[in-house]
Amino acid sequence: MDLARIGSRFRCALVMTILLTRTGSITKTDITGIMSAGAAGVVLINWKDAGFTSVLEDYGPDVVQVTVADGNSISEYVRTTSKPSAIVIYKNTLLGVRPSPTVAAFSSRGPCSFNPGVLKPDILAPGLNIIAAWPPVTILGSGPFHIKSGTSVSTPHVSGVAALVKSVHPKWSASAIKSAILTTADIADSRGDPILDEQHQKASAYDMGAGHVNPTKAIDPGLVYDISITEYAGYICALLGDQGLAIIARNPWLSCTKLPKIPEAQLNYPTITVPLKSTPFTLNRTVTNVGPADSVYTLKLYTPKSLAIYVSPEKLVFSKVGQKIQYSMTVSSNANDGKKFMEGSLSWVSRNHVVRSPIVASADLDFPSL
Repeated sequence: MDLARIGSRFRCALVMTILLTRTGSITKTDITGIMSAGAAGVVLINWKDAGFTSVLEDYGPDVVQVTVADGNSISEYVRTTSKPSAIVIYKNTLLGVRPSPTVAAFSSRGPCSFNPGVLKPDILAPGLNIIAAWPPVTILGSGPFHIKSGTSVSTPHVSGVAALVKSVHPKWSASAIKSAILTTADIADSRGDPILDEQHQKASAYDMGAGHVNPTKAIDPGLVYDISITEYAGYICALLGDQGLAIIARNPWLSCTKLPKIPEAQLNYPTITVPLKSTPFTLNRTVTNVGPADSVYTLKLYTPKSLAIYVSPEKLVFSKVGQKIQYSMTVSSNANDGKKFMEGSLSWVSRNHVVRSPIVASADLDFPSL
């Protein structure tokens, strides 16, 4: 849009739209009312919290949707110009828009209040303005395709990636597949820079989890963090006790008495969440070789200066497929500078693989070490 040509015929529409977008959601009926009142068109400006996330809706041909930043520029231009003018030019589909991907404003954020020792969210996937299949007729409209946004639109993408991994590795467990997806996720955007959030600030692990899903890499992760049924049950016992285990397993006769109670931080999860404190905290992880039989992985850590992390061993040497090796990690903080959390990453790097786990040290966590 050429800001030097914002038309006076749009001025009333601009003012009305700004008021509407800041006081409630816009509907197609609202647009019809505005147009019936004599507006030549409507410019919808995102609400402040949406930032650069624009969720497309079918408002009709008389509506232009813009981001907060563009909307502020338009509003300022109209406010300070005696005879503003505008021309809206349709440029068809734009390819290669950057930065991409970014975290959408509606994307779920962590930490999970119920079990903060397991990093959530897990992963990012496409979910904004996706052309999705639609039943022929529903209460929301008629098919066959609609543009939809939301985490529920990301879900089928990740489900498809999981099915892809399962088709290549039919004997893998659900936890191994999840590990493959998380440890191979992208943490850089199409420019090679860190993935940004909806305000175009660097996204944290509580925004994007392990990163943006990469289907090609997920097929060949090199190493996986597998979790047995017994370990999952022990985790449920530590978190919810007998009643929780009976409900989740749908078996009222199951008991936690003979199961090991596994705290959330000690679950063999592909992401790592620990307390942010001066007292050293130690946890164990076990990786399984699903790559070449003879593989050597070396440790690569990215951490802030005030976070001390020690890993043993620093080299993993595998001689066969399916071999498991355990490593331990100890974390402590010299000073958190008032931060609620710090983050880094741990990667096991071989000739052909990078197996990355985000590390989050949170000041709100406090549970016993090993």
